[in-house]
Amino acid sequence: MQPLTSKELNYLNDMLSGEDLLIKLCVAAQSSAPQPEALQFLHHVIGEHQRRHDELVHTLEQHESIAH
Repeated sequence: MQPLTSKELNYLNDMLSGEDLLIKLCVAAQSSAPQPEALQFLHHVIGEHQRRHDELVHTLEQHESIAH
């Protein structure tokens, strides 16, 4: 496995920021969602974005040991 380039690290950082923002927006939307179906959908979407965020962090952790 090759170390990540600075361009790839910047891309991953942007993706992490985007996932964080989407999670926060969905959490905020839950407070104003009146229908149970909307709450369930938002809960699902939050879980998907959290999963992606965790995968990105895991990728960074894997490559951290290679870079040092």
